[in-house]
Amino acid sequence: MTRLKNLSLVLVSALAIIFTGCKYDEGPGISFRNKRDRVANEWKITGYQIDGTEDAAAKKSFTAAGDSIEMIFVMTRNYNYAMNMSYVDGYVSPSGDKLLAPSAKDTRVYQDILGAFSVNNLLFKKLKQSGKWAFGDKYKTINFGANGNGDLAYPVGNDTSIVKSNIIMLKNDNLKLDFQINGKTHVITFEPKNKEIIKKD
Repeated sequence: MTRLKNLSLVLVSALAIIFTGCKYDEGPGISFRNKRDRVANEWKITGYQIDGTEDAAAKKSFTAAGDSIEMIFVMTRNYNYAMNMSYVDGYVSPSGDKLLAPSAKDTRVYQDILGAFSVNNLLFKKLKQSGKWAFGDKYKTINFGANGNGDLAYPVGNDTSIVKSNIIMLKNDNLKLDFQINGKTHVITFEPKNKEIIKKD
């Protein structure tokens, strides 16, 4: 009987941790998938608000070349992030490529488009093209730092991150973060570009 009581106590404690540990303002209330695996994906933007108001221009800054190319926010399981580009779903380039990548024949075009994103997209300007990410504040925030800033899993008082974002939603198929950019709150909603998480290190 004592063994059954102990087992029940462990089970109740585990459920309490799951229910309290996974809750964000907009969900999920519970998830059996760990937070790092939910973050790791190639994310495309689906919504953009500035100070609580939808901002169509900020959202459009994630597309280029007649809306055939979109900027993708890549976050990996080994705590790296990068801004990349991809053709939008349903579009295939004249050469048959599904993914946009630099090659001998289109390097200049690729660099021109990436350069335009770096000038016109506020998130790109804030985070730069790549760097490191880490959870902060008991998994309530995601902190970002440029490459070369070392491990962002820093001890208190030795914060090397350049940008902090609050996690509003962290579901398998939705990520919503808020950033402070130019003194305003930017809430960005993402959906996965792919169904599978990025498993490579």
